[in-house]
Amino acid sequence: KVMERTLTEEQKEAILNFGAFDYGVDKMASILGWDSGDVRQLISSESEFARLFQKGRDMAEYAIDTKLWNMALSGDTKAFEIFEKRKAQRNWL
Repeated sequence: KVMERTLTEEQKEAILNFGAFDYGVDKMASILGWDSGDVRQLISSESEFARLFQKGRDMAEYAIDTKLWNMALSGDTKAFEIFEKRKAQRNWL
């Protein structure tokens, strides 16, 4: 069973950033000062850690797509191509 941790606001912000930066388990553990095994268990469970990490990933994707879309609307064809390629790579349920 995964041991849920009580996270400080600073740790929550760091975990959101880890998701945005797509950091690996070892790097996250190093920054937090935690055991890699604990981070690996938390990231692959239904923990607050895993939810924050995924939210960070999603927020980064959204920010990138928003920037590309706005660039495309202003006539940047390369931005539009990248935007469309990113859309095509998404998995839909």
